[in-house]
Amino acid sequence: MIYIAYGSNMNLEQMSKRCPNAKPIGKYLLKDYKLEFWGVANIIKCKGETTPVALWEITDECERSLDRYEGYPRLYRKEYIKLNINGKEQKGMVYVMNYGKISVPSTYYYNVIEQGYKDFDIDVKPLEKALKESQLK
Repeated sequence: MIYIAYGSNMNLEQMSKRCPNAKPIGKYLLKDYKLEFWGVANIIKCKGETTPVALWEITDECERSLDRYEGYPRLYRKEYIKLNINGKEQKGMVYVMNYGKISVPSTYYYNVIEQGYKDFDIDVKPLEKALKESQLK
């Protein structure tokens, strides 16, 4: 299964601990989604926005581990998004928060995500933008 990560699970070190059998596929731009901080990372549907994400190939065991980490189904729910990878349409699974409001993440948590952006060679500007917007609320 393809797993779409936009928060701390972009971080190679974090994922190696949570899901040692996960294999990084690469970076991807998720269209019509916006990254926000609700204390932790979340994405919301937002026409015209794009959110950089990391794609992983995960096992059933990885998914169970991620379910526990993400507080599924109470804190996060699963959504399935169509992806176009190398001209081939595939479905990816992503965790989206069930409730919350914009609030500033901890410095530690932000830095873990920032390292994930670097791990996947992703420009940190969208991450910085989400942090700035969380500080304005």
